[in-house]
Amino acid sequence: MAIKMLHNQVLVTATEKEETTSGGIILTGDTTKGSKPALVLAVSGGALGTVMSGDRVFLDWNKAMPVDYEGSAAAIIDAEHIKAVISV
Repeated sequence: MAIKMLHNQVLVTATEKEETTSGGIILTGDTTKGSKPALVLAVSGGALGTVMSGDRVFLDWNKAMPVDYEGSAAAIIDAEHIKAVISV
């Protein structure tokens, strides 16, 4: 199923916080404290330039609308409620 986001909306799914040791081992962190990061799945034309599909972001989860996308939990959020893009 394809999805087309409208206006300046972004489709995201929650991801786990990851930390990498100096040796390159990825550790899964506890996400109970602070905001959970999200993975951007789809972006509308109005939100392009703010985020891109595949970006990891922090957002205001209270502003997100939960949806079921292809059998998985996801959320639709206005791009203005995305607070930061996580760069690696």
